Amino acid sequence: MNKKLFIAVGILALCVVIALPGPSDAQQKKRFFGIATGGVGGVYYPVGGALAQALTNTIPDMVVTAQTGNASVANVNLISRGEVESGISQNNVALAAYTGDKESWKTPQVKSLRSISALFPETTHNVVLNKTGIKSVYDFKGKRLIVGDKGSGTEFDSRKFLEAMGMTYNDLQPIYVYYAAAVQRIQDEQADAMFWTSGVPNANMIEISTTKDVSYLPFPDEVIKKLQAKYPWYTAVTMPANSYPKQNYPVKTVAIMAIWVTRAELDEKTVYDVVSYTYEKKPQLYREKKELASGAELMAAAHEQGKNVKLENALLGLTVPLHLGAYKYYKEKGLNIPPALVPPEAK
Repeated sequence: MNKKLFIAVGILALCVVIALPGPSDAQQKKRFFGIATGGVGGVYYPVGGALAQALTNTIPDMVVTAQTGNASVANVNLISRGEVESGISQNNVALAAYTGDKESWKTPQVKSLRSISALFPETTHNVVLNKTGIKSVYDFKGKRLIVGDKGSGTEFDSRKFLEAMGMTYNDLQPIYVYYAAAVQRIQDEQADAMFWTSGVPNANMIEISTTKDVSYLPFPDEVIKKLQAKYPWYTAVTMPANSYPKQNYPVKTVAIMAIWVTRAELDEKTVYDVVSYTYEKKPQLYREKKELASGAELMAAAHEQGKNVKLENALLGLTVPLHLGAYKYYKEKGLNIPPALVPPEAK
């Protein structure tokens, strides 16, 4: 009798264990999504970091991380090798990679590159130490000029700026360094001037303007015209006065667009989700209290340039086709999608 009771209890216990709910599929499966950004002192990192935090806080089954790096060129190469899901890039760099422009793009063509969204404009800063006597960008000839880190978007631009000015690297002393090192070179007076492409304001430019006697030089009209004639993605802009300490004058320069890119192979649902959660208000911890906020709003809180991230601006300056997931979302929202941005996969 006791033996039968023991067996019955054992069977009952086994049934209870089998019936107990296990971890749900949502708990078991997490999607991981990386955003390659840039250096800590630039604009890509704070904007990308705010976006990653917003998406992680709102998409239930996704963990999104912002990764520091060397920005545009490096980010596109990481995406092409499948080492990160997405990244921020200058639109001209993305176009060169997508088309395999041999003059500008030195690594294999990235035919699978796709756009997720436009983000914000990036302005070229022509910064000079006043004690060098440089009064014009034409005076860069023979000088120690910081042109950006090798493989960066700034260095990509620098070659084109010099071309429009009738120069090459052979006409000056190019210095290839990234943000922090560039600041140090200027502060230590180991460089005379620098090109830098970034959103305004840039933390490193603020530091340089605060600690050194510098000026921001304009591009002459003829340089801008030559640039636009060959590279139409450059837009003539004026950097407002007082964008930086002691810069009490407007500066005529050029800008390109920072865009968010990925690869065509990434699944449609993942990209659809990150786009929709970027532009739609969702419950999340925002400014230390729970309320509705979109990823775009958190980017605006993180940096001045984040205020440009709006649904109505999502297609501005895109130079490669949309990813299917982004294409689906923008169609649902009624955006007018130019034929050049329709994904080949949707045709």
